[in-house]
Amino acid sequence: MRVHHLALQVTDLGVARDFYVGVLGFVVMREQPHAIWIDAAGVIIMLERCAGPVVVDVWPSDRPGAHVVAFAIAAAERATWLHRLEVAGVAIDHVSGFSVYFRDPFGARLALSHYPEP
Repeated sequence: MRVHHLALQVTDLGVARDFYVGVLGFVVMREQPHAIWIDAAGVIIMLERCAGPVVVDVWPSDRPGAHVVAFAIAAAERATWLHRLEVAGVAIDHVSGFSVYFRDPFGARLALSHYPEP
């Protein structure tokens, strides 16, 4: 068994497209009036429009449910990604020895991780 797709709720599909395609570099697979599907190296991420409100939890959170969506990068790409996020105005929430944590424009907690590569 493997992960087929993740669904992330967003309040604005245009802003979501700009972020996930423009900043993070994912490719659009399908667009519908209520959703955009992007390809994350074989895992589909469905960006689905919702009415809101956007709720941003502090980290760490005591709320059960999805905590972070982490995307794999090579350790050698870390500095390039940090620069890319900075240029795009994306605030970094936390940095560990293996991962860089940040939020999408709707509050979803994301990470770029090169674990176990130091």
